[in-house]
Amino acid sequence: MTARPGTLRAGCLLALAAVTLACGRSDGERSPARASRSGARPAASAAGANPATGSPNAARPRIPRPDSLRALYVNGWAAGSRSRMRELIRIADSTEINAFVIDVKESDTFLVYDSTGIALAREIGADTRPGSRWLPALLDTLVAHRIYPIARIVAFKDRGLAEKKPDLAIRTTGGAVWRDNKGKPWVNPYDRRVWDYNLAIAREALDMGFHEIQWDYVRFPDVTTSVRATMAFPGSGGKTRWQNIRDFLEYSRRQLAPYGAPVSADIFGVMTNVPDDMGIGQLWEEVVQAADNVHPMVYPSHYYSGYYGFSAPDAHPYEVVRIGLEDGVQRAGLLQGRRTARIAPWLQAFTADYLHDGVTYTAGSVRNQIQATYDAGLKGWILWNPRSDFTPYVAALRPASGGPSPLERGGWRPMRWQVPRDRLSTVLTRRPRPGAADSARPAQRVAPRDTAKRQERATGRTRP
Repeated sequence: MTARPGTLRAGCLLALAAVTLACGRSDGERSPARASRSGARPAASAAGANPATGSPNAARPRIPRPDSLRALYVNGWAAGSRSRMRELIRIADSTEINAFVIDVKESDTFLVYDSTGIALAREIGADTRPGSRWLPALLDTLVAHRIYPIARIVAFKDRGLAEKKPDLAIRTTGGAVWRDNKGKPWVNPYDRRVWDYNLAIAREALDMGFHEIQWDYVRFPDVTTSVRATMAFPGSGGKTRWQNIRDFLEYSRRQLAPYGAPVSADIFGVMTNVPDDMGIGQLWEEVVQAADNVHPMVYPSHYYSGYYGFSAPDAHPYEVVRIGLEDGVQRAGLLQGRRTARIAPWLQAFTADYLHDGVTYTAGSVRNQIQATYDAGLKGWILWNPRSDFTPYVAALRPASGGPSPLERGGWRPMRWQVPRDRLSTVLTRRPRPGAADSARPAQRVAPRDTAKRQERATGRTRP
């Protein structure tokens, strides 16, 4: 790993001083509520990153991964905005929020930070549009506030890398660079050079001060069967898509093991329900064994009309999240005797205006999803808002000191609802052998392209 220039570190320290003043406390001071929740243990040893272990970033201050992850999404531009970060840190300091998932590389190729030692990133211009010029200083500040920092890295939807290095791109059967319905190329998920490029970014993020890597777009393009027939993947060697995604996650864990940092995967919410990989490589039983943490995006707005028996799934935040997570938890439970990932869903903290269904997401909608997560037997969750604007939903969050949220104090009560067994995955109701499904997808199960379109409209970009 190339050392960071001394001038950059000096600039980061100045930025750190600025954000510290803005947040109203020095770096040496912890939020009293946050310190009490963590037990105020020594940061370095708590995370297992002891200098004696030889971990590459062992000397950096670290905090333990929260047992119950309660995180907010921070896009690259928000990470570069002192005013927005001041507000997000204020929310975390005063509520149950204990982690941020921060963009490091998006699907447009660009790195969020402004200096990289990765030659390939510089060659393709991935370092030319940084959203933040003080990310290392921000990470120092988050650790001082006991906020666990997770690096979100888009893996295989990398337009710039595919354009600048066409030998790394998915091809057509005729030999040309394949492009999606928006004219954008994707990199080839089978190519180990692509794997290693993303891992170089992951190492740089961990060296910078992130504590965990979260892979997004860790999948193949979501297309119809007829389109898939026009695609070619050099180097596949007969390996299925789900085997390749599994192998990438396992390879990532091995490569990043010296850091003691967990490796996580974001996946489509419907993957907890469908019995196969939908042709994108995300087979639930395989992903949940390959990653340390799995984050299904069970946004109710992303399920088509009729899914789980609801004509408007977006209007049923509790029920949709509950069924989706019951599917995931119970299917993981069938893998008895095998190591499985911790499951923590992405939850919807935005209104899907594009649906024109008259449904507005409020703090109550968010709290219902959180309650559904707990009722499914899970501890953690992450809130997604494309603008990283969580102000409308703060009333759903419980205070850092404990006790009910403002919403609950105002009279909100959790739903009491039992999941009908006939709405669960056929993997559970028919009990086929876990992991035996291949890439062939029954056409009537789900409309993946419809799901992708909904994601794009909701977020301004697709999610995995």
